[in-house]
Amino acid sequence: MLAMGNAPRVDVLDDGTMLVRYKQAVEQAITRVPVKNGVVDIDSIWVEASIPFDLLRTILAMPDLTLPENVERINTKTRIREGAPSGARRKPKRHRRRKVRN
Repeated sequence: MLAMGNAPRVDVLDDGTMLVRYKQAVEQAITRVPVKNGVVDIDSIWVEASIPFDLLRTILAMPDLTLPENVERINTKTRIREGAPSGARRKPKRHRRRKVRN
């Protein structure tokens, strides 16, 4: 059993350090995604890097982002549709009850 003084230490990193680590992860992910005519889609990077989409947009806007030689630009327009909020579902259509004729 661990005593109170022997508990494992967890380092808390500041936002700047975490942003640098995410930037490195994005740079590595860009090397693994498919490149079509020198263009990489943000959706491919998002799937490969598995980081939040808003954070990915922030990182791709950074001026010091290093791109591989075969990548000329990154297409930031997403092709993934945004769904409706979870509470805004459509009600199912009510079926009319058929009457029995004699």
